[in-house]
Amino acid sequence: MLYRMRKRPEIVYIMTDMEGIAGIDHWDQCYHPDDDAPEYLYGRAQLTADSNAAIAGCFDAGVREVRICDGHGRNQFRGFLPELDARATQVRMHGPDGILSGLDDEVAAVVVVGQHAMAGTIGGFLDHTQIPRQICRLLINGEEHGELSQLALYAGHFGVPVVHVSGDEALCAESRRLFPGASTTPTKRGTGWDTCELYPLEEVRLRLREETAAALRRPLPEAWRLPLPVDVAIEWAWSGPIDGMAKVPGVARPHARVASWRIGDLRDIFQTPSEGWSPLRQP
Repeated sequence: MLYRMRKRPEIVYIMTDMEGIAGIDHWDQCYHPDDDAPEYLYGRAQLTADSNAAIAGCFDAGVREVRICDGHGRNQFRGFLPELDARATQVRMHGPDGILSGLDDEVAAVVVVGQHAMAGTIGGFLDHTQIPRQICRLLINGEEHGELSQLALYAGHFGVPVVHVSGDEALCAESRRLFPGASTTPTKRGTGWDTCELYPLEEVRLRLREETAAALRRPLPEAWRLPLPVDVAIEWAWSGPIDGMAKVPGVARPHARVASWRIGDLRDIFQTPSEGWSPLRQP
Protein backbone atom coordinates (compact mmCIF):
# COMPACT_ATOMS: atom_id res chain seq x y z
CA MET A 1 0.00 0.00 0.00
CA LEU A 2 1.35 3.38 -1.03
CA TYR A 3 1.06 6.33 1.31
CA ARG A 4 1.16 10.05 0.67
CA MET A 5 3.54 11.80 3.03
CA ARG A 6 1.92 15.14 3.66
CA LYS A 7 1.02 17.54 6.41
CA ARG A 8 -1.95 16.83 8.66
CA PRO A 9 -5.29 17.02 6.79
CA GLU A 10 -7.03 20.37 7.08
CA ILE A 11 -10.36 19.58 5.38
CA VAL A 12 -12.17 16.25 5.75
CA TYR A 13 -15.32 15.07 4.01
CA ILE A 14 -17.72 12.74 5.88
CA MET A 15 -20.25 10.68 3.94
CA THR A 16 -22.98 9.00 5.98
CA ASP A 17 -25.52 6.26 5.41
CA MET A 18 -27.92 4.63 7.88
CA GLU A 19 -27.93 0.84 7.61
CA GLY A 20 -24.47 0.57 9.18
CA ILE A 21 -25.09 3.03 12.01
CA ALA A 22 -24.66 1.82 15.59
CA GLY A 23 -27.97 1.04 17.29
CA ILE A 24 -29.91 0.39 14.07
CA ASP A 25 -31.26 -3.14 13.72
CA HIS A 26 -34.55 -2.79 11.81
CA TRP A 27 -35.66 -1.73 8.33
CA ASP A 28 -38.18 0.83 9.64
CA GLN A 29 -35.45 2.72 11.47
CA CYS A 30 -33.98 3.56 8.05
CA TYR A 31 -36.96 3.47 5.70
CA HIS A 32 -40.22 4.10 7.56
CA PRO A 33 -42.48 6.11 5.17
CA ASP A 34 -43.73 8.36 7.97
CA ASP A 35 -41.27 11.14 8.83
CA ASP A 36 -42.69 11.32 12.36
CA ALA A 37 -42.66 7.58 13.11
CA PRO A 38 -40.84 6.81 16.39
CA GLU A 39 -38.73 4.16 14.64
CA TYR A 40 -37.48 6.57 12.00
CA LEU A 41 -36.84 9.36 14.50
CA TYR A 42 -34.85 6.86 16.56
CA GLY A 43 -32.80 6.01 13.46
CA ARG A 44 -32.10 9.68 12.79
CA ALA A 45 -30.94 10.11 16.39
CA GLN A 46 -28.46 7.24 15.98
CA LEU A 47 -27.25 8.70 12.67
CA THR A 48 -26.64 12.03 14.38
CA ALA A 49 -24.81 10.43 17.31
CA ASP A 50 -22.45 8.38 15.10
CA SER A 51 -21.81 11.43 12.93
CA ASN A 52 -20.97 13.51 15.99
CA ALA A 53 -18.45 10.89 17.11
CA ALA A 54 -16.72 11.01 13.71
CA ILE A 55 -16.81 14.82 13.62
CA ALA A 56 -15.24 14.95 17.09
CA GLY A 57 -12.55 12.54 15.94
CA CYS A 58 -11.72 14.80 13.02
CA PHE A 59 -11.28 17.83 15.24
CA ASP A 60 -9.34 15.78 17.79
CA ALA A 61 -6.85 15.12 14.97
CA GLY A 62 -6.42 18.84 14.33
CA VAL A 63 -8.63 19.14 11.25
CA ARG A 64 -9.61 22.72 10.42
CA GLU A 65 -12.87 22.04 8.53
CA VAL A 66 -15.34 19.14 8.30
CA ARG A 67 -17.91 18.83 5.50
CA ILE A 68 -20.62 16.23 6.05
CA CYS A 69 -23.17 14.78 3.60
CA ASP A 70 -26.31 12.84 4.54
CA GLY A 71 -25.99 10.08 1.95
CA HIS A 72 -29.07 8.03 2.85
CA GLY A 73 -31.57 8.54 0.03
CA ARG A 74 -34.68 8.11 2.18
CA ASN A 75 -33.63 11.13 4.25
CA GLN A 76 -33.66 13.57 1.33
CA PHE A 77 -30.76 15.35 3.07
CA ARG A 78 -32.87 15.91 6.19
CA GLY A 79 -31.62 13.03 8.30
CA PHE A 80 -29.48 14.87 10.83
CA LEU A 81 -31.18 16.14 13.97
CA PRO A 82 -30.49 19.67 15.26
CA GLU A 83 -28.04 18.09 17.71
CA LEU A 84 -25.52 17.54 14.89
CA ASP A 85 -22.17 19.06 15.89
CA ALA A 86 -22.34 22.64 14.63
CA ARG A 87 -18.63 22.65 13.83
CA ALA A 88 -19.39 20.59 10.70
CA THR A 89 -20.75 22.12 7.49
CA GLN A 90 -23.58 20.20 5.83
CA VAL A 91 -23.27 19.61 2.08
CA ARG A 92 -25.32 17.51 -0.33
CA MET A 93 -25.49 15.56 -3.57
CA HIS A 94 -26.98 17.42 -6.52
CA GLY A 95 -29.78 15.67 -8.39
CA PRO A 96 -29.39 13.30 -11.32
CA ASP A 97 -25.85 14.47 -12.08
CA GLY A 98 -24.67 12.76 -8.89
CA ILE A 99 -22.28 15.60 -8.05
CA LEU A 100 -21.16 15.68 -4.43
CA SER A 101 -21.04 19.28 -3.28
CA GLY A 102 -17.99 19.99 -1.17
CA LEU A 103 -15.98 16.95 -2.28
CA ASP A 104 -13.23 18.60 -4.32
CA ASP A 105 -9.48 19.00 -4.50
CA GLU A 106 -9.43 21.07 -1.29
CA VAL A 107 -10.40 17.95 0.67
CA ALA A 108 -7.58 15.83 2.08
CA ALA A 109 -9.47 12.71 3.20
CA VAL A 110 -12.87 11.03 3.24
CA VAL A 111 -14.44 9.35 6.30
CA VAL A 112 -17.44 7.05 5.78
CA VAL A 113 -20.00 6.62 8.59
CA GLY A 114 -22.73 3.96 8.80
CA GLN A 115 -22.19 2.29 5.45
CA HIS A 116 -23.58 -1.12 4.44
CA ALA A 117 -22.04 -3.96 2.44
CA MET A 118 -22.56 -4.34 -1.30
CA ALA A 119 -25.51 -6.31 -2.68
CA GLY A 120 -25.07 -10.07 -2.40
CA THR A 121 -22.84 -10.04 0.69
CA ILE A 122 -23.39 -12.98 3.03
CA GLY A 123 -23.78 -11.70 6.58
CA GLY A 124 -24.39 -8.11 5.49
CA PHE A 125 -27.15 -6.33 7.40
CA LEU A 126 -29.53 -4.82 4.81
CA ASP A 127 -26.80 -5.29 2.20
CA HIS A 128 -27.59 -3.63 -1.12
CA THR A 129 -26.20 -1.36 -3.80
CA GLN A 130 -28.19 1.84 -4.33
CA ILE A 131 -31.70 0.33 -4.41
CA PRO A 132 -32.50 -2.45 -1.90
CA ARG A 133 -34.13 -5.59 -3.32
CA GLN A 134 -33.90 -4.29 -6.90
CA ILE A 135 -30.25 -4.11 -7.97
CA CYS A 136 -28.41 -7.44 -7.81
CA ARG A 137 -24.91 -6.18 -8.50
CA LEU A 138 -22.81 -3.28 -9.70
CA LEU A 139 -19.72 -4.06 -11.78
CA ILE A 140 -16.78 -1.71 -12.23
CA ASN A 141 -14.37 -2.97 -14.89
CA GLY A 142 -15.97 -6.39 -14.50
CA GLU A 143 -15.58 -6.66 -10.71
CA GLU A 144 -18.39 -6.43 -8.15
CA HIS A 145 -18.45 -3.28 -6.05
CA GLY A 146 -20.84 -1.36 -3.83
CA GLU A 147 -21.56 2.15 -2.66
CA LEU A 148 -18.31 2.36 -0.71
CA SER A 149 -16.39 1.80 -3.94
CA GLN A 150 -18.50 4.35 -5.82
CA LEU A 151 -17.63 7.00 -3.24
CA ALA A 152 -13.95 6.02 -3.21
CA LEU A 153 -13.78 6.22 -7.01
CA TYR A 154 -15.54 9.61 -7.07
CA ALA A 155 -13.11 10.94 -4.46
CA GLY A 156 -10.26 9.46 -6.47
CA HIS A 157 -11.02 11.91 -9.27
CA PHE A 158 -9.61 14.58 -6.95
CA GLY A 159 -6.85 12.37 -5.56
CA VAL A 160 -8.64 12.09 -2.22
CA PRO A 161 -8.43 8.78 -0.29
CA VAL A 162 -10.95 7.07 1.98
CA VAL A 163 -9.17 6.79 5.35
CA HIS A 164 -11.78 5.42 7.76
CA VAL A 165 -15.02 3.44 7.45
CA SER A 166 -17.70 2.40 9.94
CA GLY A 167 -20.49 -0.12 9.43
CA ASP A 168 -21.34 -3.73 10.09
CA GLU A 169 -18.68 -6.46 10.14
CA ALA A 170 -19.41 -7.41 6.51
CA LEU A 171 -18.88 -3.84 5.34
CA CYS A 172 -15.67 -3.58 7.35
CA ALA A 173 -14.40 -6.77 5.72
CA GLU A 174 -15.30 -5.36 2.29
CA SER A 175 -13.38 -2.19 3.07
CA ARG A 176 -10.29 -4.07 4.28
CA ARG A 177 -10.31 -6.17 1.10
CA LEU A 178 -10.74 -3.30 -1.34
CA PHE A 179 -9.14 -0.39 0.54
CA PRO A 180 -6.58 -1.84 2.96
CA GLY A 181 -5.20 1.62 3.72
CA ALA A 182 -8.47 2.62 5.43
CA SER A 183 -9.12 1.67 9.05
CA THR A 184 -12.55 0.40 10.19
CA THR A 185 -14.92 0.59 13.16
CA PRO A 186 -17.50 -2.25 13.30
CA THR A 187 -20.91 -1.32 14.68
CA LYS A 188 -22.77 -4.66 14.54
CA ARG A 189 -22.70 -8.19 13.14
CA GLY A 190 -25.28 -9.26 10.59
CA THR A 191 -27.12 -12.50 11.38
CA GLY A 192 -29.49 -12.40 8.37
CA TRP A 193 -30.48 -9.90 5.70
CA ASP A 194 -32.57 -7.85 8.13
CA THR A 195 -31.31 -9.09 11.51
CA CYS A 196 -28.14 -8.31 13.40
CA GLU A 197 -26.34 -8.34 16.73
CA LEU A 198 -25.70 -4.77 17.87
CA TYR A 199 -22.48 -3.80 19.61
CA PRO A 200 -22.67 -1.55 22.72
CA LEU A 201 -23.41 2.03 21.63
CA GLU A 202 -21.06 3.80 24.03
CA GLU A 203 -18.15 1.53 23.09
CA VAL A 204 -18.77 1.84 19.37
CA ARG A 205 -18.94 5.64 19.44
CA LEU A 206 -15.84 5.94 21.59
CA ARG A 207 -13.99 3.72 19.13
CA LEU A 208 -15.40 5.64 16.16
CA ARG A 209 -14.10 8.90 17.58
CA GLU A 210 -10.70 7.51 18.53
CA GLU A 211 -10.17 5.52 15.34
CA THR A 212 -11.23 8.38 13.09
CA ALA A 213 -8.70 10.63 14.80
CA ALA A 214 -5.99 7.96 14.54
CA ALA A 215 -6.66 7.49 10.82
CA LEU A 216 -6.20 11.20 10.20
CA ARG A 217 -2.97 11.37 12.20
CA ARG A 218 -1.35 8.64 10.12
CA PRO A 219 0.16 9.15 6.65
CA LEU A 220 -2.70 9.08 4.17
CA PRO A 221 -3.10 6.15 1.76
CA GLU A 222 -3.23 6.70 -1.98
CA ALA A 223 -6.60 7.52 -3.50
CA TRP A 224 -8.33 4.86 -5.63
CA ARG A 225 -8.05 5.85 -9.27
CA LEU A 226 -8.70 3.84 -12.43
CA PRO A 227 -7.55 4.60 -15.98
CA LEU A 228 -10.26 6.10 -18.15
CA PRO A 229 -12.61 5.10 -19.61
CA VAL A 230 -14.15 2.89 -16.91
CA ASP A 231 -16.64 0.13 -17.71
CA VAL A 232 -19.77 0.11 -15.54
CA ALA A 233 -22.62 -2.41 -15.50
CA ILE A 234 -25.72 -2.88 -13.34
CA GLU A 235 -27.73 -6.07 -13.04
CA TRP A 236 -31.31 -5.58 -11.89
CA ALA A 237 -33.64 -8.13 -10.35
CA TRP A 238 -35.89 -7.93 -13.43
CA SER A 239 -35.62 -6.69 -16.98
CA GLY A 240 -38.00 -3.72 -16.81
CA PRO A 241 -35.47 -0.99 -15.93
CA ILE A 242 -33.18 -2.08 -18.76
CA ASP A 243 -35.86 -1.51 -21.39
CA GLY A 244 -35.39 2.25 -21.05
CA MET A 245 -31.65 2.24 -20.40
CA ALA A 246 -30.94 0.19 -23.52
CA LYS A 247 -32.39 2.99 -25.66
CA VAL A 248 -29.77 5.47 -24.45
CA PRO A 249 -26.88 5.94 -26.92
CA GLY A 250 -23.73 4.26 -25.64
CA VAL A 251 -25.55 1.73 -23.45
CA ALA A 252 -25.26 -1.99 -24.22
CA ARG A 253 -27.57 -4.79 -23.06
CA PRO A 254 -25.51 -7.98 -22.70
CA HIS A 255 -28.33 -9.66 -20.74
CA ALA A 256 -32.05 -8.95 -20.34
CA ARG A 257 -31.42 -7.64 -16.80
CA VAL A 258 -28.04 -5.97 -17.40
CA ALA A 259 -27.11 -2.54 -18.75
CA SER A 260 -23.46 -1.65 -19.39
CA TRP A 261 -21.75 1.57 -20.41
CA ARG A 262 -18.50 3.49 -20.15
CA ILE A 263 -17.73 6.66 -18.25
CA GLY A 264 -15.03 9.15 -19.16
CA ASP A 265 -15.02 10.92 -15.80
CA LEU A 266 -14.83 9.20 -12.41
CA ARG A 267 -17.42 11.63 -11.03
CA ASP A 268 -20.05 9.93 -13.22
CA ILE A 269 -19.86 6.73 -11.17
CA PHE A 270 -23.15 7.54 -9.41
CA GLN A 271 -25.02 8.24 -12.65
CA THR A 272 -27.40 5.72 -14.23
CA PRO A 273 -28.23 6.09 -17.94
CA SER A 274 -31.66 7.56 -18.59
CA GLU A 275 -33.40 9.84 -21.04
CA GLY A 276 -31.70 12.83 -19.44
CA TRP A 277 -28.32 11.16 -19.04
CA SER A 278 -25.55 13.77 -19.23
CA PRO A 279 -22.06 12.38 -18.56
CA LEU A 280 -19.52 15.02 -17.58
CA ARG A 281 -17.13 13.85 -20.26
CA GLN A 282 -17.73 11.35 -23.03
CA PRO A 283 -15.43 8.30 -23.03
